Amino acid sequence: VCHSQRLCRLRFGGAVRVFVLFLLLRIGEATNPGPDDNFVLGAANPSGLRSKAPYVASHMAHGDVWAFSETHLSSRDVGSLNAGLKFAGSPFQSFLGGFPVPSSKTNAGTWKGVGVLSRTPVRRLPHDWPDEVSQSARALAFTTLVDDAWLTGGVVYGEPESHLYPNRLRHTEALLQSVISSVCYLATGPRFVAGDWNVLPHELPSFRMLEQAGFRDLQDLAFHRWAIQPQATCKHRTRKDFCYISAELQALLVDVQVLWDVWPDHALLQGSFRRLKQCIPRDVWRSPSAFPWPKEWTVPGDLWYSLDGSPTDR
Repeated sequence: VCHSQRLCRLRFGGAVRVFVLFLLLRIGEATNPGPDDNFVLGAANPSGLRSKAPYVASHMAHGDVWAFSETHLSSRDVGSLNAGLKFAGSPFQSFLGGFPVPSSKTNAGTWKGVGVLSRTPVRRLPHDWPDEVSQSARALAFTTLVDDAWLTGGVVYGEPESHLYPNRLRHTEALLQSVISSVCYLATGPRFVAGDWNVLPHELPSFRMLEQAGFRDLQDLAFHRWAIQPQATCKHRTRKDFCYISAELQALLVDVQVLWDVWPDHALLQGSFRRLKQCIPRDVWRSPSAFPWPKEWTVPGDLWYSLDGSPTDR
């Protein structure tokens, strides 16, 4: 009997040890790691954002900065969208729209509206664009502070192929050139220009202008780095959605995705990057302290001209 009891105790103790060992194992960690800390930037055309705040809050919460084209949002619609995002518990700050889309009934079918949604506060960039561009509801330049680095972006929604827009190529070129000038040439650091441009790759001179500034599209980068063929982004037929990024962001790029299960007509084009705070050096110009000027200044006003020698000696 004693021998049987000892054998039972040994078997029971062994079973306990095996059970504890299984509790310590992290099953599936190698193939299903936890969420990464990448920065996600992308472009989307939702075919209108009215009444879609809950959907955006749930299906786009994985991103950090989204450039939207074709929002259809007037000033009142932007307020309603922000209220809906707040009610839905969205992780984003307030949506920043471009020039508001006219709310009159005659505006139906004109396909307008741009904006940006970010986890960090966003503000518009000052510019000197012509009124035809700044009031077109098709162009926006903005900046936001991410990881203590200023991320500058622009979004353009090109005029569609329609009898309502007989000069669409010329107008879209003007939109792109204005945004490119502000983002690519008047700003520094990590930058991007994105949107649904309603043109094919390299159909306009602005594509060459972007590449001359060192910018590359996400899908082109994915092809050159990982041999991933560029995909159509508009109704599975044409490639008209782009996200051109600067050299600073290109150095951080780790993944590119084209997602077709978010919006019906246009794919969601997104890139994943290493965090800006870890990879981009920042040169900070410290503000000097106030100079201790004397209370009385007794130096003659013509002293400079009365001295001899070189400017360095004087």
